[in-house]
Amino acid sequence: CAGRTQPLLCAVGQNAGNGGFIEHIFKEAATELFGVQLNSQSLEFRTVLNQDMKEVQLLDSGSTQRVLLKFTAAHGFRNIQNIVRRITKPSTDPNRDCGHFVEIMACPGGCLNGGGQVSVPKAARGQQRRTHLQELEDILIKGDGTAVVPPAEHPLILPLYEYMVTAAQEITQHDILRRGGLVLPDSSASAKLEDLIGCTGVRQWLAADWKSLKVDSEGNAVVGTSALKW
Repeated sequence: CAGRTQPLLCAVGQNAGNGGFIEHIFKEAATELFGVQLNSQSLEFRTVLNQDMKEVQLLDSGSTQRVLLKFTAAHGFRNIQNIVRRITKPSTDPNRDCGHFVEIMACPGGCLNGGGQVSVPKAARGQQRRTHLQELEDILIKGDGTAVVPPAEHPLILPLYEYMVTAAQEITQHDILRRGGLVLPDSSASAKLEDLIGCTGVRQWLAADWKSLKVDSEGNAVVGTSALKW
């Protein structure tokens, strides 16, 4: 009804402190790549080096227990630096050490411990911070005025993808018209979300060209890696 406050939508029912991205992507990858349904299960993250460096794995159900998927969550600059060192070290295998996907958050503890949140006292010990973050996550998932809605069911997702496809088509149509061609039909009309995700229009809209700002003595672009220092 008019004037009614809309609920705060949360993407996942567990591990939602950073928006639930790593949880959602892991489950979708398990289904898409290996046909494993994990939607009703809560992922168990294993602490690796410290409480702000965790990983989750999908193991083969056979006798080999082979690692099919491995995702890593690294929070705080110290852990980000550890990840960068592992990836860039020539003698290491990034997939083995860091996995297939890495979620990086600058704030130790993730978004719920960010600069815009109510923080624990600086003198608080690790267990106090963990308890505080868990309380905040419980409010985010189960608090009054919140609702858990899977990303594919969010009311703004389909309009967002339709916008990207339409915008990409407008660019393409403009280029065709400039060359004297015909206007393309609007293929996004009454399209389903699963048809739009990963389609050519969306990929075109999200694509980005990266060019090095460094040049050599002859003006040719020099591609290099940046040194991260904290």
